[in-house]
Parts: sequence; structure tokens; C-alpha cells
Amino acid sequence: MPYDPDPTPSPRPDDDAHGPHSPHPSHRPQNPHPTRKEPHPVSWPRALTHGLTSAFVLVLVLTLFMSLLGEVPFALLFFAGLVLPPALTAHHYARRPLPPPLPRGTRTAPEVLDYARAIQALDYQPGPGSTEDDLADYQLALDVYDKSRTAESEDLDDVLAEGWSALTRLQAPNAEWNHGEGDAVLRLPRPEPGTMAVLALTSPALGLVRVRTRGGRGPWARLYEAGGPVCARLPLPAREEDSVQLELRLEGAWRLAVLGAHVIRRLTPDAPRLSGYGGDVLALETPKSQRLSFRHTGHGPYQLRRLTPTLRPAEVLAEGMGEARLTLPSPTGYLQIQSRTGWTLRIAPTEPHEAPPTPPLPPAP
Repeated sequence: MPYDPDPTPSPRPDDDAHGPHSPHPSHRPQNPHPTRKEPHPVSWPRALTHGLTSAFVLVLVLTLFMSLLGEVPFALLFFAGLVLPPALTAHHYARRPLPPPLPRGTRTAPEVLDYARAIQALDYQPGPGSTEDDLADYQLALDVYDKSRTAESEDLDDVLAEGWSALTRLQAPNAEWNHGEGDAVLRLPRPEPGTMAVLALTSPALGLVRVRTRGGRGPWARLYEAGGPVCARLPLPAREEDSVQLELRLEGAWRLAVLGAHVIRRLTPDAPRLSGYGGDVLALETPKSQRLSFRHTGHGPYQLRRLTPTLRPAEVLAEGMGEARLTLPSPTGYLQIQSRTGWTLRIAPTEPHEAPPTPPLPPAP
């Protein structure tokens, strides 16, 4: 759970130390699924060895039982001995046909459609003022869409993780992104001192990723802890300090930025549908009579938690594991979604009210 007191000591004694800021290229996670291999064709020496062995066994059997068989049974067995061994060899070592590949442009998985909508809704446009990192992320987002349309189902999550991380960074192109690798302790300025903020974190790390924060000299509180890769926006409650203290523990490269509350997306009657990947913070501006429909498309855990007006954690609204479709009351204020894969949140359509029954007519006079 976020912001739980955590007694684990910091890996570095200096709380004011800055983490490394040197650029580091992102590494795509290796595919955990082995590639499918075709059967090896039989070689001539192996085929001849099999044929000679079969012929030796057949001659031995016929020699032992020749006196017990007549001419006709002996001829039939001899003919079978000439035909069956080659046929069995050819059948055993024949190449098995592989299933045909998926034709390009035919994938319509919901997570791919959500990713396409996120690209269309992106405000960023490449131009002369774009940095090299922004241009690289924009090109990566487009390349991932092409890959996702023909990716195998078991590889789709890994492919989309790279694209959603690029989109997360492009949604705040003017932010000051910090680059680093491995464990780090940082103190970063808030966009506006004393106000709430959002921490955007992306990393291709495959192991455990742990992020903690604290105010002043108080105890460290857990902000995020899950297996990588990471693509998340995490709430930073309003504090009196003008900076944010962060502690990262992970093995691999990372990029993060402290963003202002203006980056929080809003779910309204005019924008009744939001999609994302990984963790996010949303503002709900819906009537209390409305209900929310939540769809989780991944295989990992998910949690929906209400946040206070200052982005402090409140009660858990729903949590579970794997693919899910939920309908829940619409809370007011802010909502934190914790996930490692794709999700969609929308205002559930209002069910039409049934018309009242027509009263019976009075009897005729």
C-alpha cells in the first residue's frame, strides 16, 4: 500500500545527495517466451541406418519362421518388409507445418485500440524546439504501434510497455527529466512550493522496483513497490517543503520527473472515457448519481484508491488480479489507479428508466 511506514534503512546516508543525471539508453526487456523451432530434417546417414536395422530384423524373423510359413504368407511378409520401414521412417521424420503467421493489420485487441487512442490524443507535435529525447520517444511510440498490430499475444504486454513509457514522457515534454541507473537518493524541487505534485517514473527494469518518500526528517514512507518494468504516475501530497525527497531501489535504468498537478487528467461528462497503462492519478468531475466502469486488461494486480483533495491516500475502492470488468460508485475528488498493464475507466451509461404502467381504464357506463 502507498505511504505505509517503512523501517528499511536508506541505501545512502546522505539524504541530500543527488542521483546520477548522465543519459543512459533504455534497454528493452528480454522476451521470456522461447521462440518456436521447426523439426530438424532427417540426414541420409540416419535414414540409411534406420533402414539397415529394419531390414536386418526382418531377415532374422523370416529366417527363423521360414519353415513354419507357406509360400504365400512368406511373400506377403517379405513385401510388407520392403514397404513399411521406409513409410514409417518418412512419417516419423517429416517436417511438421507451422501455423500461418498473422496477416498484418488484423489485430484489434482492446489494449492495442486503447494505445492507438492515446497516440491520437497526444498534444505533442515534433518540431524545431523538440529535444533529442522527445523525438526518440515519439518515434518509439509510433514504432511500438506497428509492432503491436502483429505481435503474438504472449509478447503484447512487453511491446506495449515500451510505447506507454514513451507516451508518459511525451505528455509532459517541458518537464525536467532526470536520468539514472540503479539505487539513488534524490531531492528534487516541487513545481510550486507547498503544493501537491505528481511523480512520473518509467524504467525497463525487470526486478523489484521500490520508491519511497518522506517529508523533512520524518520516516520514509512507501510510495511504490512492484516488479518491473515500471510506467507510473504517483501522487505526491501537498507539504510545506519546496522539494521532494525520493529513494529509488532497482537494478536498471530509470527516468523520472516531478510534475505539477496540472498534468492530472480529468474524467468529466464531456470526456467520459480515459485509458492508460500502469499507475496514474485522475480527477473525477462526475455527478454522484453516476457510476464508473473499470476494465483491466492485464494479468497482474490492480487497485483503485480514493485520494483526498491534497492527494493523500484514503480508502481502497476495488482491487484484484488479472482481467476484470467492474462497476462502482463514482467517488468525488481524486482517484489513484495502481496497475502494471492496461486499463480503461469511463462513466457508465445510465440505464433507461422503465415507463410506469398504464392505469386500467374505468369501466364503461
